[in-house]
Amino acid sequence: MKTIDAMGLACPRPVILSKKLISEESPEEFEIKVDNFIATENLAKMAHEMGYKTETTEHSRESYTVVFTKDASIEVKKEEGPHYSGEYMVVISSEMMGGGDEDFAKKLLEGFIYALSEQEVAPKVIVFYNGGVHIPTLWENSIKDLKFIESRGTEIFSCGLCLEHYGLKEKVQVGSITNMYKIVELMGKYKVVKP
Repeated sequence: MKTIDAMGLACPRPVILSKKLISEESPEEFEIKVDNFIATENLAKMAHEMGYKTETTEHSRESYTVVFTKDASIEVKKEEGPHYSGEYMVVISSEMMGGGDEDFAKKLLEGFIYALSEQEVAPKVIVFYNGGVHIPTLWENSIKDLKFIESRGTEIFSCGLCLEHYGLKEKVQVGSITNMYKIVELMGKYKVVKP
């Protein structure tokens, strides 16, 4: 049986790894190892949507194995593509997604950028401004994901004034520098998604 080791990987990586395996190989059975209970619940929901049943074994509070088994009795709803079919852009103005605990909010945003890199329909544009300019300059994991997104044709821009304010103008590792006029122009052109 094929095994995916997702120990230490934050949401949504275990779900995306499992979904990829199902989409690419459609195995009758496989297992994934994760380190938190919430991941087991997310995996079970996704499995059911894709025609699999799951059985979870808890080895400890930080070690779980989820076994996926194809189940022909589960009705799989065929998706007709993404829910929004138009062009969109993503605007990121902070190093955090939402409020609350700062470290956790940063992990959420890193997970959002990774999930964005795995979407079937990539955004036309990603814009970073204010504190968000730290991401295309200093966040190594997200920079890798952003470079992949950019390779799929997405334009990535960082606000020049913001980069200058934070002393990061010389550290841009992905995309190009733009101005607020261009950012406003783009926001008027596309549907805006803001994490």
